[in-house]
Amino acid sequence: MAGDGSTVNLPASKQIKAHFGVEANSVGKTNRSLARIFLVYDVLSCLTVSSQLGRTSTGESGMLDDCLESVPQDPGDLLVLDRNFGHFYRVSKLVTHKRAFCIRMSVSGSGFAKRAMADSREDYVACWEPSKKERENTPGAAPITVRVTKTVLESGVEELLVSSLTDMEAVSLEDMVKLYSMRWGVEEGIKNLKPKMKLEHFGCRRPQGVFQEFYAHILVMNMVALTGLAAAQQIEKKTKHRKRKYKYNWINAFRYVRDSIVEMFSTDKLGNLLDKLVALVSSYLTAIRPGRAFSRAGLERKNPRCQTYK
Repeated sequence: MAGDGSTVNLPASKQIKAHFGVEANSVGKTNRSLARIFLVYDVLSCLTVSSQLGRTSTGESGMLDDCLESVPQDPGDLLVLDRNFGHFYRVSKLVTHKRAFCIRMSVSGSGFAKRAMADSREDYVACWEPSKKERENTPGAAPITVRVTKTVLESGVEELLVSSLTDMEAVSLEDMVKLYSMRWGVEEGIKNLKPKMKLEHFGCRRPQGVFQEFYAHILVMNMVALTGLAAAQQIEKKTKHRKRKYKYNWINAFRYVRDSIVEMFSTDKLGNLLDKLVALVSSYLTAIRPGRAFSRAGLERKNPRCQTYK
């Protein structure tokens, strides 16, 4: 599983501003409302395991805790997180709750990170002794044992990972790098939710409507994922003779599921409808190209989009 958050623009109604607050835009005017969302996402099945929506004053760390409360503890699960969670408090809490993890750290974010980068070893097990500030932020803090993995990405950026996977014979350094790269799945999930499903085009003017629309989007996104899992079997048979591997086209799958929702809950021939839906989803394919990358430069949205009500 991977966890990540984002912000969404909200309609500019009095009720929503009163509930979520008002924030400044890029030119300093306090005339917009934002909400923070957070997903715990199964990157193998593309299912959203747990989700939260709240005020932007709510930190991602607190949202992660709320999400994990609803996620059953399973020895086979592993949580992958980005640099926003690479601090002693978060790692200590995951160790205490016996949740397996792999977290990227800022290479200069703490004394432990600086010592790790100064160490000549690329992959080793270390004892993380909390600093004075870390002990203040984590009452009752005790030293924790973590695996430290360092690698240099193709872009030249140094990557520092800490994890609970201390069995270095079972999981190699190369495995660790591949494992963290799988975190990108939750980024794709948020991309599906926001620009593709147009989450920010809310059709409401009250806070209750914002919550309803958010969780309705999560439901439909999971319905697309379940349909895609069923279609994957047909796609594998259809393309087994091809050189590349293929997956279903997400935006087409979303369109088919969206257009079938009313019939799903009203038909007495649901099996036939689902078979037809899976056949449609498996007929539009996208080639899987491992190792694809792109620059984030220029992708930052400087101004919030104008609200377009559904």
